[in-house]
Amino acid sequence: MLGYYAIKFFSKLLCIAPKWFCNSFANMLGSLAIVFAPAWREKMGIDNIQDCLGVNETRAKEIYEASLKRFGRMVVEVLRFPLLHQNNIHELVKVEGLEYLSEAYKMDKGVIMCTGHYGNWELLGATVALLGYPMLSITRKQNNGAMDKLINEFRQMVGQKVTYNQGGHEILAISRMLKDKNLLGVLYDQDTNADGIHCDIFGKASVVPMGAAALSRMHGSPILPIFLHNNADGTCTAKIYPPLFTAKTKDKEKDFYDITRKLITVLEHEIIESPEMWFWAHDRWKDGREKYGPKKH
Repeated sequence: MLGYYAIKFFSKLLCIAPKWFCNSFANMLGSLAIVFAPAWREKMGIDNIQDCLGVNETRAKEIYEASLKRFGRMVVEVLRFPLLHQNNIHELVKVEGLEYLSEAYKMDKGVIMCTGHYGNWELLGATVALLGYPMLSITRKQNNGAMDKLINEFRQMVGQKVTYNQGGHEILAISRMLKDKNLLGVLYDQDTNADGIHCDIFGKASVVPMGAAALSRMHGSPILPIFLHNNADGTCTAKIYPPLFTAKTKDKEKDFYDITRKLITVLEHEIIESPEMWFWAHDRWKDGREKYGPKKH
C-alpha cells in the first residue's frame, strides 16, 4: 500500500503546484521511462516501428523514445484529475466531431467508443464523462490490488463508471450495459490471441478484439472511433470520427471482419499522422519477450 499513498501524495502536490513544476515533473518521469525501460522492449519497439512505418532505425528510435517520454505527461494529467470538472474540461481538451457523439447517443442504442493505446486514453474517458455522458470503462483487473484500486478511484472521480472484463462472459455482461444506454470505452488495439478477429495491422498478422463488432451487430449500436492528441501548448484535442455500424448479413464472420478492417484503417491513419502517440513499448503482437527478451540457457 506504500505505493498507493505515495501516488496520492504526488497527486495532491501536482494539484497545487505551478505549471512549470508540473511540466518539469512530467519531463523527468518521461526521461526515467526511457532510461529504465527493458532493453528488449526498446529493440522490439524500434523493429515494429520500422516494420509498420518503413522509416530508418534513427527515426524509429526517435519515435520510440517520444512515445515513452509522453507517458510522463500522461501520468501528470491523470494525477491532476481532482482539478477537473464539467466547467473546465474544455480548457484542457478541445473536441472535434462532438456532433457525431451527440447524434449517436440520441439513437438510444448505446454507443461504443473505440480507441487504442494512443495519447492519454484515461483523459479521453474522463473528457466524455465530464461532457455529461454515462461513460463506462471496460478494464482488466490489475495484478496489484492497490494500484487497481487507485486507478479506478481516479476514473470514478471524473464521472466514469468502471467494470471488469469478465472473460468468457464478457459479451453478455457488456451487452446488458449497452442496453442501459451507456457509452462503452473499448481499447481495440490489443491482441486477444485466438478469440478475436484475424485482421492485419500494417501488414502484420494480428488478432483484434471482436467485442465492438459483435455488440454493434447485435444491437445496431454505433461505433465511434475516438483518439486524443497532445498539443504543444499543454492542451489536448479529442478527434471523434463519424459512426460506423456492423452490417447484419447471412455471413456473420464477414460482417465482423469488414467493420474491424474499417476500425484498423482508422487506427493506422492515426498512427501515421502522429506515430509517437501510440504506445510502441507495448508487446502488441505477443512475440516481443520471446524474440527480444533475455535468452535462457
